[in-house]
Amino acid sequence: MHPTSTSDAPETPETPEAPETPQAPESLPDREPSLWSRMNHPAVAAAIAFLGWLVYALARWQVWAKGHLILFTVAGSGSWKGGHAFTHPHQLPPGFMIADPNSAGYDGQFYYRLALNPFNWSKTAYGITMDQPYRYTRIGYPLLAWLASFGQHSLVPIVLVGLNLLGVAAMAYLGAMFAREYGHHVLWGLLFAAYFGLAISVGRDTPEPIAEAFMLAGLLAYRRERWVLTGALFAFGAITRETILFAPLAIAVFRVVAIARRKVRPGIVDVAWLAPFVAYGLDELAAKFVLKGYFPHSGVAADITRNLSPTPFGAMIDAIKVAILGMHTQPHFYGIVLLEYATLFAFVAAGLAVITVTVAPMYERVAFVFFIVQLALASSQIWGSTFGDGRSMLEPYLFALILLLATPKRYINTYRLAAIAAVAVPALVMVVRRRIPNM
Repeated sequence: MHPTSTSDAPETPETPEAPETPQAPESLPDREPSLWSRMNHPAVAAAIAFLGWLVYALARWQVWAKGHLILFTVAGSGSWKGGHAFTHPHQLPPGFMIADPNSAGYDGQFYYRLALNPFNWSKTAYGITMDQPYRYTRIGYPLLAWLASFGQHSLVPIVLVGLNLLGVAAMAYLGAMFAREYGHHVLWGLLFAAYFGLAISVGRDTPEPIAEAFMLAGLLAYRRERWVLTGALFAFGAITRETILFAPLAIAVFRVVAIARRKVRPGIVDVAWLAPFVAYGLDELAAKFVLKGYFPHSGVAADITRNLSPTPFGAMIDAIKVAILGMHTQPHFYGIVLLEYATLFAFVAAGLAVITVTVAPMYERVAFVFFIVQLALASSQIWGSTFGDGRSMLEPYLFALILLLATPKRYINTYRLAAIAAVAVPALVMVVRRRIPNM
């Protein structure tokens, strides 16, 4: 017998359900960049430097100058070492004010006079008599002021200050670019605008911020192989302040040696170092012919004799001795002077300590050495100018910073770099306070 079949059909096995596709977890909202990372742009360093020095300029304008910006020229109607006075009150432009009738004044009065008309090379014009022929060859700063003021004499005082504020901002911006090239935060660029001598430049209408900004820009342009731009930047820097020529000179040394050894051929690259020397040479040549009736002993040789000492380190050692002895009679004044010297020497020593391990280009290291030699050979006119707060000694400080930023972190980590940077602060604070009395 066959088994009885049931009417129920066999159950069809169920098809297993496909596993659920796992849902992607809800994406977390993008974390906003930190304030520190948002500030990592050279423009931020430039803005901070500009605002910081603007506060100083405004305070000096209101507290020291009593609201008269023209006093930043620090003109004087007294005579210099028993000679003739440089300003003649009855011939001065309307609104011009003498800062100190008992002194011969300061350099800003000569830059102001040239800014009124940079093409008037008379010995006396607008009531101001030029003291030295090299004033005419440092024409860059007053030329910019003349252009920016559209030849309007009433605008010159504010333009001179404004240009220097832009100059320190440019120094911070360019310093930030150096810092970024070596993996540092751009705010390290603020150190380039934190030199104590800039208090004189901004507060007394002298050309250092403009000259150094062009020099730093030239160095960066050369790194980027922008040869013609490099030459133009160095050239304008040279006719603003000729000391920056040591930077293209260092480049020239390596180029000339390479050409002599037939490793490279002369070419467009040599415009980078030739242009500044040609520009300065033409400037000097013009001064020699135009001024020969006013300054019989003008020219490069006369300027070298005036600004360089025949004895290396002689003027520097004498200045230090004077400052130490002066502590007995004027401890506050000479204490700041010694602090300035110590700060400058600290940065020079730090730069020398890393000169063999830094990855900065060799020509920048050589330029640093050139500027140190300049310090050693500077005359008493430079080292003895305690009222100048070291503004003429800015380049060694800047090149030391470049070398330090280019030093690998295994030699100088962030904490060591910060410790070196902190050295600049006391001198900067003390000098700024001294230039804004009664605060």
